[in-house]
Amino acid sequence: MKHWVSTRTGFGSAMGILLGFGLAVGAGAAQVLRTPPPDDDPLIEQRLERAGTPTHPISPVERRAMARELQDLLGRVESALARAEVAQIGSPQALLATGDRLQVARQFLRDLPQAVQTQPPATVRAHWQELRQSLWRDYPRELLTALPEVRAIWLDRGTIVAAGSEAGLRRVFDRMAASGVNTVFVETINAGYPIYPSRVAPQQNPLTRGWDPLAAAVKLARERNMEVHAWMWVFGVGNVRHNRLVGLPANYPGPVLTANPQWANLGQNGALFAAERKTFLDPAHPEVRRYLIALMQEMVTQYGVDGVQLDYIRQPRHDPGQEFGYGRASRAKFQDLTGVDPISITVNDRSLWWLWAEFRARQIDEFVAEASQALRQTKPKVVISAAVFPWESLRRFHRLHQVWERWVARGDIDLLVPMTYVPETSRFVRQHVQPVIEGVGKAPVLVLPGVLIRDMPDLELLDQLQAVRDLPSSGYSLFAAEHLRASFESVLQDNSRSQTDRVVPFRQPFVAARSRFRSLQQEWQNLLSGRSLWLRGPLRDRFQGKVTEIDRLLAKVEQNPTAANLTQAKQQIDELSRSLDVWLRLESLERPYRLDTWKNRLGAITAILRYGAAREERNVRTAQHDRPL
Repeated sequence: MKHWVSTRTGFGSAMGILLGFGLAVGAGAAQVLRTPPPDDDPLIEQRLERAGTPTHPISPVERRAMARELQDLLGRVESALARAEVAQIGSPQALLATGDRLQVARQFLRDLPQAVQTQPPATVRAHWQELRQSLWRDYPRELLTALPEVRAIWLDRGTIVAAGSEAGLRRVFDRMAASGVNTVFVETINAGYPIYPSRVAPQQNPLTRGWDPLAAAVKLARERNMEVHAWMWVFGVGNVRHNRLVGLPANYPGPVLTANPQWANLGQNGALFAAERKTFLDPAHPEVRRYLIALMQEMVTQYGVDGVQLDYIRQPRHDPGQEFGYGRASRAKFQDLTGVDPISITVNDRSLWWLWAEFRARQIDEFVAEASQALRQTKPKVVISAAVFPWESLRRFHRLHQVWERWVARGDIDLLVPMTYVPETSRFVRQHVQPVIEGVGKAPVLVLPGVLIRDMPDLELLDQLQAVRDLPSSGYSLFAAEHLRASFESVLQDNSRSQTDRVVPFRQPFVAARSRFRSLQQEWQNLLSGRSLWLRGPLRDRFQGKVTEIDRLLAKVEQNPTAANLTQAKQQIDELSRSLDVWLRLESLERPYRLDTWKNRLGAITAILRYGAAREERNVRTAQHDRPL
């Protein structure tokens, strides 16, 4: 059947077929982004500027926000200190002094409602800020690599170009290694240019001619027991900013579209450059898909990269009056399916407009599935990640047609790396990271929140990383290497206390899961031994029995990850998590953040097991497919 429908009035069945796959609309809200900085990055939110200490009265809303932020910070410091005691980090005197400061902060929280009524607003705000600074200083810095986690960084093109040679790049890799990085997302294809001499792409980036940065990166990473994942701009293939760097006119569309103009993604008005001053490929074009997959396979086979990261895996960002997605192939394909040329659809045609929006999103979905399948057939152990927008799902659907919920639900990618570039920790967690994790649900994927380190104070970086570790995530990714200053090394350094520190969850998920649980088990045991955890008699025995049973099950999974063993372990962990509120009722009243953190850490272990189970199932299918007849 050539057409699903032939007229505007009969498009209902087409909508049913397209939308029948389901549009994932997750929970959580992301606020409208502030004015982007001069570097043309549409994602980085600006730091909230505070011109001195305000003197206006503290409203009930501000008071609650102050209390919540300080309460969360208290919880993060307590969480870090509990693990520091397990790892025997820090002197007893230092820990005691920190404990005193925690008590001062708790007293401030108790007194805050009255203080707002009786003290000058500037005094209350200044005291609140001083307490935050003192708590930041109390973090045990050596703790950040105590658990198996992904510690990634984006190695940007600018840093690679500035390195200039393998010797220069070696110094960059030394800095990253000193900061505990175990996974490097190397910006391999940017604005349509590969940094290496490609047999697939039209030309190598002029800024890296004369050497092969990808070959050098793979070699240097191997020497330092690090992984290299090729970070590529997928559909974004031209950039006004890059044109200036290579001495080309601002309107140069990039080497790929210069060679293949019929591949262009166009605006509804025929524009080639999107509002973000970049050009894009039409994801519906079959030749575009073949070209991009061939590039990925080249990097995997010729260079042996450990993974591929998909960036710009979306439609151009739609601003009012600047809709994109009208490439020749997209228009023809949509018209073949519906009988309607989308160029004539307006937002007033609500049903047709939604159908057209869903079609554009579906082209991205289809490509992710095709690329995933092709890469895993080429190299079964390749790790596929995607750098994605953390925006609320409906807004992301309409402005980018990026519905990553579908990709993770299908298991197309291994790592979801949301670009959560927000300076302040509370905004970072509540407005961006938590909604993404909720959107993932029970999909077999590991979440690595993106952490913006540009202009970030050392102690705030420590706070943000602690926040990540207190959530059900599997690590983090730092943006970016160009901002990795020397002072960060004392915050991020790998103390190499044990080999479990070098376990990467996406490579050894079951080892990582058990190691993380044993750390949690030891923390509980320390608190019980010091009578800091209120559990007595039979309740304590039941709690310890459950913990011991889970450790035994995780040992079985590590040795023999069968579906039955994995199911049993996940069920027992979920049961323990649900029971914590009952068993630790007093803890939930006095230290709710700590209890939430324990649940999150159990959730992270379950997520790692879920990912490992999906990987095992995929390996079994691959082995059966490759078995000789």
